[in-house]
Amino acid sequence: MKIPDYLNKESSHVTGSVNTMTLTGISLLWMTGLGLINPYWNIATVLCLMAGYGSEIRKREQNVRL
Repeated sequence: MKIPDYLNKESSHVTGSVNTMTLTGISLLWMTGLGLINPYWNIATVLCLMAGYGSEIRKREQNVRL
């Protein structure tokens, strides 16, 4: 059975570079900068920022064939 064409098209959804993990990293960065939490939290800050920015869904190139 062939999959209908309307189910086979790619999503046109485009996301920005801010999500929950990125906001968590920014919050940890501010709290460390203001002296509200221990500077050892910088390790978690860097990990949250990298995970948050790296997990975004980017729009694919138009020339890519699946």
